[in-house]
Amino acid sequence: MPEKLTQGTTSNVNLDAIKLQPGAVMQIQSCDETGQARHDVRFIGVIRGNSVLVTVPMIGGTRMWMKPGGDFILRGFNGRYAYAFTSKVIRAREQPFPYVHFSYPHSVEYKAVRHSLRIGVTQPATVTTTANSPVAVTMLDLSASGSMIESPESLGNVGDLIHLAFTVPLEGQEVDLSIAAVIKNIYQTDDTGRGRIGLGFEDVSQNDNLILHYFLEIRQEEIV
Repeated sequence: MPEKLTQGTTSNVNLDAIKLQPGAVMQIQSCDETGQARHDVRFIGVIRGNSVLVTVPMIGGTRMWMKPGGDFILRGFNGRYAYAFTSKVIRAREQPFPYVHFSYPHSVEYKAVRHSLRIGVTQPATVTTTANSPVAVTMLDLSASGSMIESPESLGNVGDLIHLAFTVPLEGQEVDLSIAAVIKNIYQTDDTGRGRIGLGFEDVSQNDNLILHYFLEIRQEEIV
C-alpha cells in the first residue's frame, strides 16, 4: 500500500501500489513537444516488470500513430489520489483490438488530491429531480465533491437525490457531465423557493472524477 499522504503532498511508489483496474480511464501526453494535447485511453493490464497495456487513443476518428521509442506521460485518478509516470512506447498492435505496450515504469508519482479545492464559477446547469421537469440553474462554485447552485425554484428537501448536468471545457472541447448529487443545504431567499442550494456529489464515476480534477487543477493554475 502507498504511504498515507496529506492532501497536496506527493510521493513515489511502484505501479502495483496503485491497484489499477482494467478499464480505468487514463490520459497520455507526448513528451516530444511542450503543449501537446492529452488523449483519453483505457488501462488494460500489465506484464509485471515488462510493459503496461492501454488502448490506442483516437484523434478525429483515426487511431493515433504510436512510434516505438516515443516518450509519453501517463496520468490518471484512482479514488483519492492522482498519479503520473513517464513511459516509452514499445509497440502498438492491431489484434485482437488496437492497443499499445508501454514500458513498465520504475516509479509512479502519487499525489493526494486536495478535496477542499473549490473554485468560483458562473455557468448554466440543469437539475433533474424525481418529481419535477428539468430546472435551469446557475452553478456558483464547483469542487470534486460538490457544488453550490442558484435555483429559481425549490428542488426538494435536504437529503433528496437529484442529478446535475453541466459542461466543462477540456482540451478545446466541451465535455458533458451528469452527476448524481444529494441536497446538503438550502438557503432560500424568498417565498417562491428561489435561493442557493448546496449539493454533495454521489457515486461519481472514475472517468468523471478524472475530468473534474483535471478541470479544477487547470482553473486553479489560471487563477494563481
